[in-house]
Amino acid sequence: MPRISSKHFENFGDGLLTICEADERSLTRTKLEHIRFGNRTVGVTRYWQAQTAGNQVDKLLAVPLEVLDAEQIEVNDVIILENETDWLWDNMTFDESEMKDRAGHYQIKQVQPKYDTKPPALYLSLEKLVHPFKDGRDSGGG
Repeated sequence: MPRISSKHFENFGDGLLTICEADERSLTRTKLEHIRFGNRTVGVTRYWQAQTAGNQVDKLLAVPLEVLDAEQIEVNDVIILENETDWLWDNMTFDESEMKDRAGHYQIKQVQPKYDTKPPALYLSLEKLVHPFKDGRDSGGG
């Protein structure tokens, strides 16, 4: 009888993200762009362990490990969720310098490779940035 695989299948169809390096509350460079991700559930254990360590975990994302140079991704890098920055502002009028791209900014609190999933994934524990970093990248993000 064939053996049933116990690996969990990961889905990366929830949106795209950009990973940026940050220094002193400012985005300094783009490390990786347009990476697909899947939303995962922040479990009770992960949530309370973060709280005990003085951190907050607001979101847990899975990104494909094979496409990334995982060594480039570090704790305290900033994630910009593209699906949270585009649609929110479509029908609103505001001072763009004041509000645009304020949604969807998160800081990486933990990077965890997961080899027991199909395909292997990288889990990113994220904290929502209440005051997003200023964009200091060349030409605003390229």
